[in-house]
Amino acid sequence: MNIKKAAGMGVAVAAIVISMLVPQNDVLTVAGVRTVGVLVAFLVMLVTEALPVVITSLLFCGLMPLLGVTESLGVALVGYSQPIVFFTLASFGIAAALTSIPLSKRLLRALLRAFGRDINTALFAIMAATAIFSSLVSNVPTCAIFMAISLDFLEMYDDEEERRRTGRAFMIAIPVASMIGGMMTPAGSSVNLIAMTQLEELTGSTITFVQWMCVGIPLTIVMIPLAWWLCVRCYRPVNLTQAEIKAFTDRMDIPEKVGSKEKKVVVLLVVMLALWIASSWVSAINVMVVAILGCCILFLPGVEVLEVHTFLRNNSWDAFFLVGTVLSISTAMINNGVSECIADLIPTLHVATPLLIAFTALLIFCSLIVIPVATSLVPILAPALVSLANNAGTAPALLLMTAAVCACNCYLLPLDTVPLITYGKGYYAMTDMARSTLWMQLALVILSALWLPLVGKLVGLY
Repeated sequence: MNIKKAAGMGVAVAAIVISMLVPQNDVLTVAGVRTVGVLVAFLVMLVTEALPVVITSLLFCGLMPLLGVTESLGVALVGYSQPIVFFTLASFGIAAALTSIPLSKRLLRALLRAFGRDINTALFAIMAATAIFSSLVSNVPTCAIFMAISLDFLEMYDDEEERRRTGRAFMIAIPVASMIGGMMTPAGSSVNLIAMTQLEELTGSTITFVQWMCVGIPLTIVMIPLAWWLCVRCYRPVNLTQAEIKAFTDRMDIPEKVGSKEKKVVVLLVVMLALWIASSWVSAINVMVVAILGCCILFLPGVEVLEVHTFLRNNSWDAFFLVGTVLSISTAMINNGVSECIADLIPTLHVATPLLIAFTALLIFCSLIVIPVATSLVPILAPALVSLANNAGTAPALLLMTAAVCACNCYLLPLDTVPLITYGKGYYAMTDMARSTLWMQLALVILSALWLPLVGKLVGLY
């Protein structure tokens, strides 16, 4: 155990001990105070990686009834009964199917042939391919897939300094593009579905698949070119000629003929996307049910794209257990009055909707510095944002969509799971990312404030 992990463990224990010693007060009950202690300890353990994510998640499920945060273990595990937990599991199954076929490489090769005039346009092609892929596949596997492709691309540089300089641009651009692409559809990120679930539980209203697309796709279309321009300007990758880029695409190991396995996956994805879109008008179609059944089809006889033991071995159980425990803690926060207390701390603002959205976006980005776990942040703040919207006479759907969109773009520093994938390759320092991503987040604040009120009226969100 290194110093960071030991410090995280110590702070987590201290937070729980302090919460046990603080008496009931006018603001929170004993259970409420201990819920705050559990929340702080849980987040510290995640950020410092004091224990593996799976162990941390299970540990805190066990601690909640022991500390009196919940009445029983069954209540502490209530988050695992949420559909979003099993959607997360299914999304990694779909991602595993996509990684087993050369579809992502075909998309990248097509874009490189169209835009690969030099290193800058090649970077744009890779970012565009990453964003498109991320609209239907979780951000984590998308980032891992295109990082591997980009690492091969960087091998074209013989000079180590040139490779590292260009690698810095690519390793920052890929997680950024995957998170921006995750805004496009509800299926692009578990954070989107968490926001939709929280909205339905707290208000009874819903956001349809098409309504989300109407918000997310235009934002992505603007943000990807902006993010690319900032990465090029801030990190200045070393140029390659068009001939060198063409040589790379020619060497890509892609079968010319589309195989039966690839056809099955593509057909299944097209059907799933059609059903997801149809769910906007046919209430009997559930987005998460479609994803779970789609994942199951991949294992059926005659399809056999995935093998169950491989899926169980390679699946991201970190994400499964993290989402389940986060939802359990957020439920405890609501039941024990912590969410209501957080809502009281947020000032009541009687301002125009664009200003309220801008405030929400800034609140999310500032909170991400302290709580750089997007899946935790949205359920923690959801009740407060609904209260803020109701007091201001604004549709809660707009503020929860703003929260999800901004939480998806957790890249000021490489602390979220997605940028940590490329940060571990050593191409850039912790502070390098903020040189470009700070401006991206500020741009998203402005774009959200201008676009969401307009599109919200057009698609009937309020």
